[in-house]
Amino acid sequence: MKKLLAPLSIALLLALGFNANAQLETPQPSPGGSLTQKVGMAEIKIDYSRPSAKGRKIVGELLPFGELWRTGANSPTKVTISDSITLMGKGLAKGSYVLMTRPGKDSWEIIFNKNPATSVFNYKEGTADDVLKLMVKPSTLPMMVESFTFNVSNITGTSANLDFMWENTMISIPFTNDVDSKVMAQIKQKMDGPSANDYYAMSTYFMEAGKDSKQALEFANKALEKGGDKFWILRHKSLLQAKLSDKKGAIETAKKSLDLATKEKNNDYIRMNEKSIAEWSKM
Repeated sequence: MKKLLAPLSIALLLALGFNANAQLETPQPSPGGSLTQKVGMAEIKIDYSRPSAKGRKIVGELLPFGELWRTGANSPTKVTISDSITLMGKGLAKGSYVLMTRPGKDSWEIIFNKNPATSVFNYKEGTADDVLKLMVKPSTLPMMVESFTFNVSNITGTSANLDFMWENTMISIPFTNDVDSKVMAQIKQKMDGPSANDYYAMSTYFMEAGKDSKQALEFANKALEKGGDKFWILRHKSLLQAKLSDKKGAIETAKKSLDLATKEKNNDYIRMNEKSIAEWSKM
């Protein structure tokens, strides 16, 4: 009976789908975390790992003063912003950044680095990859924060604080997003009507879709009024004029396009205009 146990056990494991090569899954000591928050026109996303204190002294010991920290664990912490923001009076363009910090007893250095390959192990001080550095005073929390945590707090329509905290220490970085100028620009555009590019796009669509050529010509004229003479828009207008049997007007417009294309050294438009002028002149 005992001799049958081993084969039966193996058969049972195989029946249950046991894979001896399967990797054993266990909880991560510093699990990955992410935070996404919209502030004004900017979306802030933070990808990081969250180590826990586990009874250890953190600031000043596990994180020695003066030493660079990845501001988390495992992979470098990444901050991505969809629109430019201003942190403590200093601008940061939209994009993705590696966030590193250097803890200090009286202040922490905050570093935004634009090189995605940067880490605390290969970081070089004073390169152009450091797009923003800040010095921030830490504050003491009245409670214990076991796991390292990012947060966006005090959110208004144009501002917020970027916070991170661990143990009894919190770093809070105020930032703003220039909402007013963007909203006013949108309002102005709405009040002014379609842009030159909008009119040009409408005109080309009408022509390519075989719609009303007179309307397409009106759109082309509007594009030129809004945006000034551009050789590609003039070329487009000349084709519409020719289509509407206005060969004299088409030649005049094509010559304007040719002059501008020549100044810009655009050989394609030079060739196309010269060919059209020659053809229309024979008619």
